[in-house]
Amino acid sequence: MNERRSAFIAIAALLVTGVAAAPATAERAHAAPAPGAAQCKLPAATGDLGSGFPVDDQALPAVGTLNAAMLFVDFEDHPAPRGSLLKAESNLRSGVEYLENVSGGALDIEVTNSDGWVRMPEPSTSYPFERGLSYEDHVRYIGDAIEAADADFDFSDTDVVWVVATEEAESISYSPTTNHLDVTADGNHLTHAVTFGYDQWRWGGLVLAHETGHSLGLPDLYLFEAPEDDPENWHAAVGGWDLMGLISGQAPEFLAWHRWQLGWLADRQVVCAPLDARTTATIVPVEESTTGRPTADAMVVLPVSETRAVVVENRQAIGYDREILAPGALVHTVDTGVRTGHGPVQVVDATPGSADALDDAPFQPGTSWTEPSTGAVLTFGEARGNGLRITIDPGA
Repeated sequence: MNERRSAFIAIAALLVTGVAAAPATAERAHAAPAPGAAQCKLPAATGDLGSGFPVDDQALPAVGTLNAAMLFVDFEDHPAPRGSLLKAESNLRSGVEYLENVSGGALDIEVTNSDGWVRMPEPSTSYPFERGLSYEDHVRYIGDAIEAADADFDFSDTDVVWVVATEEAESISYSPTTNHLDVTADGNHLTHAVTFGYDQWRWGGLVLAHETGHSLGLPDLYLFEAPEDDPENWHAAVGGWDLMGLISGQAPEFLAWHRWQLGWLADRQVVCAPLDARTTATIVPVEESTTGRPTADAMVVLPVSETRAVVVENRQAIGYDREILAPGALVHTVDTGVRTGHGPVQVVDATPGSADALDDAPFQPGTSWTEPSTGAVLTFGEARGNGLRITIDPGA
């Protein structure tokens, strides 16, 4: 996939609201000096949306204020029904709330809406929104929306443009993102946009959060091509354990690794484990790591190669993850050499072959797992409150 084609990405899923719990104390102990967190920041190796550090230089900053222009558009063949603007405005609002909440307030999104429906210059069917939409056609659609709105809209401070099509226009079928727009309006060079199609009326606000994840540099965690031995399972890599995978999954909160990439998780909250010494750490639920417990240890990272690491985080039925089937220690690998949509993150299944696929993937206290390439043994135990105690012993 060339750079332009990989710059806009389709989606897959939905959201649940929630709140974080009260703070508690985390514990960390090492038998030998642990490497600093910087040594666990695997370098970006794909040149586009990815899992490495730093995030793609085309990405928008994930800390500070993000100014979004939300343009509601309709068409001569599908005019928006009277009174439908309020529904359109409210449908995606929960996605903004999700991003602000999960970031712990690090990201503030200021949304300016068009005053009403903006009429596009072409009928909806002139924009070929089928899977495989070209970069050129996507940019034409965005450019037409900006031009149609420009007389009554000030784009001078806009960071990202969100184009929301009327629910009547079913041919605008899905919601791709581009970080490579090249349009100037009101003296501002616009480079980032998301176009919300008919699917957003099904999925709601988490579509906005997923696509904004791309604007911030995060990759797709669902698979562009399903495994040969499971040809219908595009979610074989991570299941519903991150919004960048299955949006309708049981646990849509961002992985701790993604929060770290975005600057929402501090280096001091990351336990970087050496391969040659025992590491023991107590980690708090990731759902509270950027809100209720912003100074506590939130994940353990064991680098096993230059681009690959094993990550352990604590997932509990809290906040947006309140529908979790099996809370516990979520173990996954991160490979920064793997491109978006090809499995840069892979969840380790503690219960392979179960009827619940990856929904019951977390390891429970009293269990252990051996990392195959190094022989390191990870043991999982209970800790005070809803913390988890993680011990890593070097391989023989």
